[in-house]
Amino acid sequence: MTREDLPTIAVMPFSNLSGDPEQEFFADGLAEDIITTLSKLSGLRVIARNSSFIYNGRVADVRNVAKQLGVRHVLEGSVRRSGSRIRISVQLIDGRSGSPIWAERYDRTIADIFAVQDEITLVLATELQVSLTEGEQARLQYTTTSNVEAWTQWVQGLSYYRQAVTKENCGRALPHWEKALALDPGSAALNGMLGLLHYVDARFGWWDARETALRKARSYADKALELDSESAVAFTTSSLVLLLEGRFDEAAAHARKAVELAPGSADAASFASFVCASAGLPEKAIVYSERATKLSPKYPEYYLGHLGHAYRLAGHFENAIAAFKAYEARNPGFSLVDLVIAYCQSGRPDLAEQTAKRLLSRHSDFTIRRWASTQIRRDPTQLEVEEAALRSSGLPPGD
Repeated sequence: MTREDLPTIAVMPFSNLSGDPEQEFFADGLAEDIITTLSKLSGLRVIARNSSFIYNGRVADVRNVAKQLGVRHVLEGSVRRSGSRIRISVQLIDGRSGSPIWAERYDRTIADIFAVQDEITLVLATELQVSLTEGEQARLQYTTTSNVEAWTQWVQGLSYYRQAVTKENCGRALPHWEKALALDPGSAALNGMLGLLHYVDARFGWWDARETALRKARSYADKALELDSESAVAFTTSSLVLLLEGRFDEAAAHARKAVELAPGSADAASFASFVCASAGLPEKAIVYSERATKLSPKYPEYYLGHLGHAYRLAGHFENAIAAFKAYEARNPGFSLVDLVIAYCQSGRPDLAEQTAKRLLSRHSDFTIRRWASTQIRRDPTQLEVEEAALRSSGLPPGD
């Protein structure tokens, strides 16, 4: 059975019925946790939250949603929280007929939130007749944290992290996740995600000196792997850290392991694409990027950056240019450096120069040196060729 033949489901953002806008993150976190757990199952294709959450706050016909996302089943839910009590209502709907298949209401205390998640995911796996391997039986349980206060901090930080990946948003997520980890230091997922933030810092120079940030990222990644040798998040973070450390074969191996552990995770596949492309395996990277976009039909813009990166390093310049242009159309100002290089490498210096001018009009402080400091290539001559392309297009080298 191919992945296209598997049972399919989209988990919609849960409605917040608490009358308190501050509880929105609670409802979103619950739905995302269910998606994360289901994505670990090889016998199910679950649509990524980046796609299903575009319907947040919108009234949409379930049949249209199912058609747009290419799924047979849709899970809808709502959450009402009052003090220490929660009421969670869920229903699994046939996306073709719009008829409910299963529905349940849980009236519990907040301390039961994790048990409720496990019950929901187990019922979904049963209703959708998902074949579980022996290892997946254990993976079907929620494992991020067993501490309610830590979970609350976790989902608050997640609400910032899931926005555009910027210094400001990641900086807002960081203290929430640090508080969460202090409450539950034995969480592999929390260690892994904190490591991911410090990897991003090491790459882009947001907060700490590069070596300090890299040391923190490595420490969190190692701890996550020590706590849970089957954590996809831990392997994704470790793969990115290994990439920055120049340990390319290990980086690619850890990226592959992350996808193996979470075959339904679009994020794991997209990060694996970036790692493999940078580690000298661009054709494998293309496979991962194309997988990510199938898992998340309404994928975030940066997926296009990873896809274009893989195509360009594999020498598929027309596909790369198409991906970078689509990225720039959705997020103006992004991917212009990549477009300059792709135009140069495909023998179109005039378009490269035009794009370089557009780049400088948007980012007047751009320098080749600063850009190069954020890039990772297994073959250093590859980066030298790219820098030469940028210089020939009229971009400033920097100090």
